[in-house]
Amino acid sequence: MLQHILEAAVVFFVVIDPIGTVPLFLTATADKTRVEQRRIAVKAIIVSALILVFFISLGQILFDHLGIGLHAFRIAGGLVLLLVSLRMILEAEVEGVHAEDGDQSRQPAPDPAVFPIAMPYIAGPGTIVAVVRQTDNDLYGPAEQGVIALVLLGVLAFTWLVLLGASHFQRLLGKTGIDVVTRIMGMILAALAVQTMLMGISGYFRL
Repeated sequence: MLQHILEAAVVFFVVIDPIGTVPLFLTATADKTRVEQRRIAVKAIIVSALILVFFISLGQILFDHLGIGLHAFRIAGGLVLLLVSLRMILEAEVEGVHAEDGDQSRQPAPDPAVFPIAMPYIAGPGTIVAVVRQTDNDLYGPAEQGVIALVLLGVLAFTWLVLLGASHFQRLLGKTGIDVVTRIMGMILAALAVQTMLMGISGYFRL
């Protein structure tokens, strides 16, 4: 049991990547005040926790009922990540188009706490696949699944603490620095998205 707990903790830290989430968080909240950023961080962690606990409880049952394999979910999640990464890379160009079109063409902005911070940054396809595997209904009982869920919540709590300090990085980097980091992280996220899809494809075809 202890070995499984340690394994799950390491896996969750790797897939959630609290430190790596900071530049993504700053990108999504670049136009927000420090107070708003803290509110968004709290909401994002709560939403992420609800999503991941749902998949711990019902994810495997849902996948089995719908006939969806984890490999297919990886490919679909990779496509979502790819779209988000392209949005990050091309953000300036898109904003320029909106500025030329005028205010009438603008749509209400989505809540950044939900999209993209909670999903797909924190509760992304890799994290969802990880929690489903670490709480496999065929291998672990409710008690062990509950312990793993607590481990997950601990990692999310650490991520929340890291995000609370994100404003210090924002002051250090400035607007130009944030723009540069946004493009770099967009490229990294695009590569991660492609890798996620390739893992799903290779797993499906057992390559």
